[in-house]
Amino acid sequence: MRIVVLPGGPRQDDDGNKRYRPVMMDFDARANILATEVQDDWEPSIREQWHENQAKVRRELIAHFGEHGFDAKLQNFIDLGAKPFSILAYHNQFLEQARFAFIIGAYYPALVGACTLGERILNHLVINLRQEFATSPHYKHLYKKRSFDNWPKMIDALRDWEVLLPPVVNGFIALNSIRNNSVHFRHELDKDAREPALEAIRLLERIIDGQFSAFGTNHWFIPNITGASFLRREVEDLPFIRLVFIPNCFLISNRHQMHFTYDGVMVTDEFSDSRRELTDEQFASGEF
Repeated sequence: MRIVVLPGGPRQDDDGNKRYRPVMMDFDARANILATEVQDDWEPSIREQWHENQAKVRRELIAHFGEHGFDAKLQNFIDLGAKPFSILAYHNQFLEQARFAFIIGAYYPALVGACTLGERILNHLVINLRQEFATSPHYKHLYKKRSFDNWPKMIDALRDWEVLLPPVVNGFIALNSIRNNSVHFRHELDKDAREPALEAIRLLERIIDGQFSAFGTNHWFIPNITGASFLRREVEDLPFIRLVFIPNCFLISNRHQMHFTYDGVMVTDEFSDSRRELTDEQFASGEF
């Protein structure tokens, strides 16, 4: 029998053969389509399809960003590259706004927006997770405030709580340096804010891709599953995973099917009355 699965459902006693799969996500890969160079030696039908896809993306961008100065907007869009495949967390709508500002040439708002969004992500993580680490030495410095502007203090706490991955820690340290150089007065920004803005957005997106990606090789994913990502059983109780990832996941077996509709994603799954507890390796191999 098939059942319809809702996202973010709690695990029950008889769910040992299921794993959480991130499904609710945000991305935009159209820049990759535009950046692809159509080769002369491709099959004619393939070349034609690529040209049609690129023309369609250009029409979408003109409708979104306007015709005035479109060539510059198009180059900005391509230079930004694809938006990361990210679960829905603390950053999606504001990252989109920072990218929008950069594309239309509002480089300083894009620069400041990317930097302050980095600070906002750190604040969200600290405020939402700090109670989980009440015995930590960092807690006494963090438990009262409603917001923080001390990046090193937040980064150190989240690193010691093993929330932020090491490359993400380095990314936040680098973004903080850009933030300090952009928020405090510098004449250089009067001449060129584009390159710092592009650097800040790209760095922020590497942070998001490293910490919030719905795909990848991070230690919380089961390895060796092609075309999908599932959370390892033993990470489900980690505060970061429980708070950020699981609300964007479907708890499903390896016999599920995904259906893309106008209303979003619907997942159906095989019903099993088995209480068997599968290991991650057994789940990945297709045992049921």
